[in-house]
Amino acid sequence: MSLSEFELIDRFFKSRFLENLHPAVSLGIGDDAAVLTGTAGQSLCVCTDVLVSGVHFPADGDPAEIGQRALRVNLSDLAAMGARPVCFTLGLTLAFADEEWLSRFSSGLFSAAQQFGCSLVGGDTSRGPLSISITAIGEVPSGKPVTRSGAKLGDVLYVTDCLGGGQIALRHLGFSAAEPIAKKAAPAEALQREGHRGLTRGEEEYLLTRFFRPEPRIAFAERTRNLMSSAIDVSDGLHADASHLASASGVGLRINLDKLPFAQQVQSLTSEEERVTAALYGGDDYELCFTAATTHKEQIEAAASALGLRVTAIGEVQQGKGVGLFYEGVAAPAQHRRSFDHFFTVETV
Repeated sequence: MSLSEFELIDRFFKSRFLENLHPAVSLGIGDDAAVLTGTAGQSLCVCTDVLVSGVHFPADGDPAEIGQRALRVNLSDLAAMGARPVCFTLGLTLAFADEEWLSRFSSGLFSAAQQFGCSLVGGDTSRGPLSISITAIGEVPSGKPVTRSGAKLGDVLYVTDCLGGGQIALRHLGFSAAEPIAKKAAPAEALQREGHRGLTRGEEEYLLTRFFRPEPRIAFAERTRNLMSSAIDVSDGLHADASHLASASGVGLRINLDKLPFAQQVQSLTSEEERVTAALYGGDDYELCFTAATTHKEQIEAAASALGLRVTAIGEVQQGKGVGLFYEGVAAPAQHRRSFDHFFTVETV
């Protein structure tokens, strides 16, 4: 006998998220709405992401890993604002109530929520094509959120950790972020057609982790919030997201392509052109791209070092608008590729 909607909620979600509520949550799951009281001296940050099967994750992916990814990509937005997670809501649309799928999905979701200290406080379920909508709520000291609009001339442009891994993972999984996953070939077929060599265990683990478990840079953002002049998380490709930052701040940004950081696993699987293109236009990295005054350099490096995190200066804020690309001091033309855009379609014949 299939589960009813309310049995589904009680079994897989309500019973698992009633403990360890954040002090800002007065009332969680169980009523028509959650109640948040907030914490003195803190402002609330709210963000929402919708993940659709075959677009943002493979339909046949491990449900536990899909649960991890669904929450983590939302928390990355909070990190970009310098906010610490408080709680989240979940909207889940399912073709049918598959108990094994729900058990694994909720397990992955719960594990991520526990790791980052936020609780599920409400949501809804419906029947239809598989999609996941999460609204994450965080706290940031009042008047202190990091926005996209504060970059100043002469500031240094930084990124956390490494770039390109999300897109290279997609390639080796056999689908592309730029088109529906469901329309791509099976991974084995795609790898054979594209001539990719076999992955080592270490390469495979790294790429799967980069795609399904991007690391929200919450701890780093909290330590450096007062040092950053602007920030954005790199979800749609460095070129597009840096362009958003430049536009909001009314400045130009210079990116030195020869300074972009890449993991050893990505370097071993790609040519320089491939990995630079992946970083600029691929998306799915969920690292922070931020600016800060040159006088904060040592403090930023110390904060990163304390967390064992790599932070790289990749450019600077300059006069003008948009993003200028340079390689070893020489202007490099943009490839005019589109970063990820849900509503861009390519006509085929």
